[in-house]
Amino acid sequence: MRDRHARMLDLAVGVMDTQDPDHIWPLLTEELLTALDGALVVSKEEPWTRERGTVALWTPRPGQQERRPGEVVQRHIREGYPFAGRYGSGDDWAPQSAARITGARVWQHSAAADALRRAFGTRHMLGIPFPGPGPYVSGFLVHRSGRDFSPHDLRYAARVQPLLRAAAAHRSLLAALRDGSGTDRRRRANRSLTVPLTARELNVLHLLATGLSADSLARRLGISPRTVHKHLHAVYRKLGAADRLSAVLRAQEAGLLAVTGCGP
Repeated sequence: MRDRHARMLDLAVGVMDTQDPDHIWPLLTEELLTALDGALVVSKEEPWTRERGTVALWTPRPGQQERRPGEVVQRHIREGYPFAGRYGSGDDWAPQSAARITGARVWQHSAAADALRRAFGTRHMLGIPFPGPGPYVSGFLVHRSGRDFSPHDLRYAARVQPLLRAAAAHRSLLAALRDGSGTDRRRRANRSLTVPLTARELNVLHLLATGLSADSLARRLGISPRTVHKHLHAVYRKLGAADRLSAVLRAQEAGLLAVTGCGP
């Protein structure tokens, strides 16, 4: 288990330096599929209802890409049985398999298991939720055929859970920054610095400009407050700033932040 955890740790650290959110899920889901002998992974980043919501599937094949299942299967996945009931109503965020939640016979005879078996040829699902407040559950569902996920698999999933959550927070922020205006201009501005900010430092800078505290930054990014302070010191040093306010002002002057709508 140490080897596969180390691989995921290396990947999670690596994706923190990317500025392209589209590169993150292919890397992490491929490793999840390898480590857990999975047939496919479902990623969930947005609220779902039975009728609406984007269902993204990742499968282990060359040039791995996101794909979408049929609408009937999507409805079963969005319904979230049996994970919605487990993770949406309590404080237990431990990764668990569908068969262990409901009992093997109940799961195998359920409509959800039947639909997924017919569509993908899989028999078991493992839920890896992202702990946190909110009205809906996000995370990964790993599907496999053959035997149910073992206790070793569950321990591995629990160990990589915080890494996946941090990567998801990083990806979400990168996507938001990319979708905003002036992205290319900000990249040019960063490259013009004597020592450019890393992707993680840019994330911290943009969240800093919204007025979040260090603790709030840590929760948003899925890292410790101590790590946030290390990133803040690096941002201040590279911008030649002494504190939060001067860092935001210098970033605005350099073109790293928009002047309007970005207070300290």
